[in-house]
Amino acid sequence: MSYTGRMYVRMFLPCGVWLAGGSVAAAVARAAQSMPGSFGMTSLYSNLPAWLFVAGATAALLLGMVQVGRLRFRDRDCYVCGCLLGAERTARGGLGRTRRCLGCGKVHGVNHRLAPHLRPLARAVDEPAPVATSVRSSP
Repeated sequence: MSYTGRMYVRMFLPCGVWLAGGSVAAAVARAAQSMPGSFGMTSLYSNLPAWLFVAGATAALLLGMVQVGRLRFRDRDCYVCGCLLGAERTARGGLGRTRRCLGCGKVHGVNHRLAPHLRPLARAVDEPAPVATSVRSSP
């Protein structure tokens, strides 16, 4: 599977989950209508299974429209594979913000901003680095 195909699967898999969930809920409600007793008789003329399926299909359609909008109006692409980048998240250790590629999974920095409570690396060490006299000298 290509990186682009993997990106599409990651983006549209939740739509399929919502549609399948609505279908399963409708099937369970339809099976409950055939049960003997008062519950089965009171829900016999109910449109609950149809409404459950419509709710799942509507949620899947709305989520699919959001994902298509993300694809249509994307502003950041992965420089490795060209796929869409995910949402911004705080990097490990508070070192700025990152976005993960939906295709290849690589992590990309966003403007290389540092968290306000961390000092930049150039000023993190107070004492100067030792000067090496020779490349072959042992420490």
